[in-house]
Amino acid sequence: MSFNLYYIRAAIQQRTGQVLKFEHIRRLLLEEGLISEQELESNPLSKEFGGYGRYFFTEDCSVEVPLNPRRFIPELLDEEFDKDES
Repeated sequence: MSFNLYYIRAAIQQRTGQVLKFEHIRRLLLEEGLISEQELESNPLSKEFGGYGRYFFTEDCSVEVPLNPRRFIPELLDEEFDKDES
């Protein structure tokens, strides 16, 4: 069974106006018997996203962002690039 806690949390928020923590949602799903402990642990989407930090823990993967990055975009790609001509 596949499920995504972000979608479940969004549905709860839309319906009730409450933003629940992931741990609370996980506990509720278990209590209601909607999922098993094994399903909860084996599904990567049942955990809160931990960020990209583990992939970029060294400076080897980092880049310098220039102060004015738009200066590197050719003028033909500026404002008119995506406009439909019809």
